Amino acid sequence: MATPHPLALPDPTDRDDLRRLLRARRRELTAADRRTASLALARIASRARLLRPGAKIAVYHAYGHEADLSTLISLARQRGCRLYLPRIVDRRRNRMEFFRFDEHSLLRRNPFGILEPVSAASPPVRTRELDLVFMPLVAFDPAGWRLGSGAGYYDRRLHHLHVERRWRRPKLIGVAYDFQRVSRLTPHRWDIPMDAVLTERGLQLI
Repeated sequence: MATPHPLALPDPTDRDDLRRLLRARRRELTAADRRTASLALARIASRARLLRPGAKIAVYHAYGHEADLSTLISLARQRGCRLYLPRIVDRRRNRMEFFRFDEHSLLRRNPFGILEPVSAASPPVRTRELDLVFMPLVAFDPAGWRLGSGAGYYDRRLHHLHVERRWRRPKLIGVAYDFQRVSRLTPHRWDIPMDAVLTERGLQLI
């Protein structure tokens, strides 16, 4: 995969500048780069035994040049995983839920242009019942802190992990390109640390 042109990163505490510059780096990737990375993400997840038969796994549809999980999703289905996809249920309060996602699910683009389930034949899954949540991100650091898009959907949906650290479930795995790594992020009080980060170069456990 080609390396994007080098950009000088700002102070990691400046979240808006980090978002702007790292999104610009992602846009530099070619379609071939993204396909190569997508294959690598699936291969690494498989080798790490993350895609076990019967596992309940939340995934996402890449948007805005995010790291693409399409190959991983196909492989997870072949392995017999039960997949779930986020859907915005209250835009005013920035709330989302995870709904069952299979090859027959009807999808539409939400107001942000992200594909999500049109409707659900069953209620949303309780987040405590999920085994893994693959999360998109803009930047991450070695301590497992994640910089998202800024709306806080994942932090709100996974808030129970703030108070249930003994029974930490689901496991949170950020998905990114390796160049989205920064030296340090200063978390907000509502941020939830990830358990691992999956990039095209490997799986980093926190």
